[in-house]
Amino acid sequence: MRPTERSAGQPNDARSLLRQAQALAQQGDYTAALAAIQRAMKSGADEYTCYLQIAAVEWQRRRTDAAMLALQHAIELQPHRTDAREKMVELYLAAGEVDSAIEQALQVLRQDPDNVTVRWSLVLAYLDKGDWESAVRTLDDLIAISPNEPIYHFNQAQVFQELGQWGLALISYERVVEIGTDRDLAERAREAIEMLERIQMEQILTLILEDPQFRRALQEDMEEALIERHFALSRSGMVVLRAILHQANDEDLPWKPVLYH
Repeated sequence: MRPTERSAGQPNDARSLLRQAQALAQQGDYTAALAAIQRAMKSGADEYTCYLQIAAVEWQRRRTDAAMLALQHAIELQPHRTDAREKMVELYLAAGEVDSAIEQALQVLRQDPDNVTVRWSLVLAYLDKGDWESAVRTLDDLIAISPNEPIYHFNQAQVFQELGQWGLALISYERVVEIGTDRDLAERAREAIEMLERIQMEQILTLILEDPQFRRALQEDMEEALIERHFALSRSGMVVLRAILHQANDEDLPWKPVLYH
């Protein structure tokens, strides 16, 4: 959990100056905002909090190096606190410095293994880098912490799909639908399931028409035959395929099966 940003003993005038700085930054008067923070620091404000606020202002005016420097000062002041490092991960990602984001995120997680904010940023970094296996492992950790968070399952399904692991992708998409707390995400998961089914069914039906050995294997043990050819269908897809096989002749198919919509 993030610690509170204000020191309990921070003087009232210092707190007032920090609030003033925040208002000035929201108005776009960044120079005045920074001056107010400096005055707050001289008035006894918590330096760690001040450097966090300086970093936020510098980032707002797109001075990445200055924002990073302020965060580094905060980390040097209180290395045991993680919120400055969390912000640094975010800034590294926004600046496209993926390796630095990963390194900083891993430092946070060594101190705070259940930090879902940083772990999610780590997923984004791995995805940006194309390190799918690391992204899957990190998503596994997030799902262990928050098993009913649909976005984690949805992103894991997308990674599995990228890796060509259709069966695992289908399981993860179906979990999103099963959780059902995010209706938009559940609908996107249903659409993804239908797309994966359609792609695979077209390939399976082509094989049924052209490969009698595969057709016989399906009729003998459908699940085993699909696994051997690296196919994976949802429950509804299996029902459709069984219906097609029920109509199929052992030797030939005089008709072309019609895919469901």
